[in-house]
Amino acid sequence: MINSYSLAFISSAAALSLIVALVFIWPLLRSAREQNSSLLALNIGVFKERLAELEQDKIDGKIDEETFVALKTELERQLLSLAEQMEQKNQQQASSSRGLIWSLGLLIPLLGAGAYWTFMPHNQIWRWWQVQTETEPLINDLFANKQIEPERLAKQNLADFARVMQKKLQTNPNNVDGWYMLAMAYIQGELPDLALTALANANRLDPTRDDIALTYAQTLVFTQQGQLSTKSRELLMQVLNKHPEHEGALLLMGMGAFRSGDYASALVFLPKLKQVHKQRTGESQSQALTEIDQAIAIAQQGGEKLAENETGIEVTVKLAKELQSRLQPNDTLFVFARALNGSPIPLAVVRQPVGRFPLVVALTDKQSMMPTMKLSTVESVVVGARISKTGTPQGVSGDLEAIAVPVTQNGKLQHIELLINQVKP
Repeated sequence: MINSYSLAFISSAAALSLIVALVFIWPLLRSAREQNSSLLALNIGVFKERLAELEQDKIDGKIDEETFVALKTELERQLLSLAEQMEQKNQQQASSSRGLIWSLGLLIPLLGAGAYWTFMPHNQIWRWWQVQTETEPLINDLFANKQIEPERLAKQNLADFARVMQKKLQTNPNNVDGWYMLAMAYIQGELPDLALTALANANRLDPTRDDIALTYAQTLVFTQQGQLSTKSRELLMQVLNKHPEHEGALLLMGMGAFRSGDYASALVFLPKLKQVHKQRTGESQSQALTEIDQAIAIAQQGGEKLAENETGIEVTVKLAKELQSRLQPNDTLFVFARALNGSPIPLAVVRQPVGRFPLVVALTDKQSMMPTMKLSTVESVVVGARISKTGTPQGVSGDLEAIAVPVTQNGKLQHIELLINQVKP
């Protein structure tokens, strides 16, 4: 579809093409005319020289008057004939040049327009111009802290809004609200990684804003399968230090600690969450309260226990006191079982952030690495535990390890303890 932008472009392209054509044609026309003029001037010079020679011959008596008149007449006839030929040639060249100008004037714009419509992503360009025209006024009003009608925001396409906001932030990178609004657009568009980048910028520019801190923490927890990281803990504690009864922050902190295996922290925040939730809703029984009670019960017993009739290995992991000072917030705990003989590939692995020790981990077929290599199918296994400094299962120098323990499976639940008490050289 041709709109005003298309017409403007085509008109400009046609005019420019015509100018380019004339720039190339004009020197050719000028060169032809100058060449014809030079040839005529040369012949006039030759005529004058020959006439002067004839006059001298007449004076010297070499030719009589009658011969002189005849030769002079012939010279004049030749010069007149040459002048007429030059004039005809100029007219022919002018006519040919006018045809060439018209042909190129029409052909070049048509070729340019055809190439443009064939190869250029014009639809995207026109759409991008339209998006900027429609969206930039809204973003300018948001930057100016003007009140925006909900209907006006609802009409916005999230992808277009994010693109225009990105462009705006390139020229105004210190606008906190701009980064926060861009992050919200990414979150609604289910692009959490991009949202984290925008939230990190917003939090860096204004670390005191609790709404940014809470959204940043929530997105971090979401991208880490519900578990806490050092940054999300820091952000949530920032909010809770100011607002100890903030239900959203308590929920993220309590359940995040629980899923991270940090049961001690979970037992601090989950009971507080239960109390705040009951005060807000006035309910004594609900699905939310039931889930909170279940998490509290599991945390109180040091982790989820396997039933005695289940098949698997329940591992209690402890950390030697002399190594506790070596723990870092970003360390990762791996508990794994592999075949005593055969492939070194783990049969089952549990990976989680380092929490409070001791902790209980269950290894079952649910944690099997491959459907064809289930833990329950191997009789003799070796169970180990490692605190990784790099977040990868392969041990490297500086990792904290336990001495692996062999286990013979007999179709019943096995209970073992591992003590992490050595540093990998």
